[in-house]
Amino acid sequence: MSSQPDRHDVLQDFFRWENQSRVEVMADLATDEKTYFMPLETLKSYFRANGGKRLDKILAELFYPDIPIKPEVILRTHTAVFCILLLISKGRYIEYFSCYEELSDQRLPFDPAHPPACFPVATDDSKFLQRFCETQWRYCVPIFDNHMVHKRFGPQRLLPITHKERLGVRGSAILYKIKIYEPHTKLLPEGSRIVRSR
Repeated sequence: MSSQPDRHDVLQDFFRWENQSRVEVMADLATDEKTYFMPLETLKSYFRANGGKRLDKILAELFYPDIPIKPEVILRTHTAVFCILLLISKGRYIEYFSCYEELSDQRLPFDPAHPPACFPVATDDSKFLQRFCETQWRYCVPIFDNHMVHKRFGPQRLLPITHKERLGVRGSAILYKIKIYEPHTKLLPEGSRIVRSR
């Protein structure tokens, strides 16, 4: 597959927009280092705006004259994957990725030591998998909910923590008060319940 045309205005507009729209989070609770992530719903809103013309233009830029993939497929199951591919200049590979559920947003993050069996080999880029896996973290920020009490995340996983304030030390633990990026929290206070009105 040939490389994507990164210099075209439509792709540059997307890269600029994404750079301005990302959310700053704590890279590590042990330090004050910050990094950024891109919320999936923000991406989908961007692509759906104006009748989906932005996504249509990007696909036309990548595949002109014949677009082999429907925008709805990207929006439904491969939005994050598509953006990762765009950032590493492999946007045309979305045609291949979209054929596999194992290569969808639901399956992110991929383990570089044990990638999905169907992950493609790029003959022109021996570091394709590595570059994909290094970039995927900004699109794999979990949504916190009450079902993740015993869930653990690896050291590379970004969390939607936008602010921390050290409260003190209790035993061997350092206690922090944190703020979570609002759209990424579905936590309910213990004992609360949702009341639905009719």
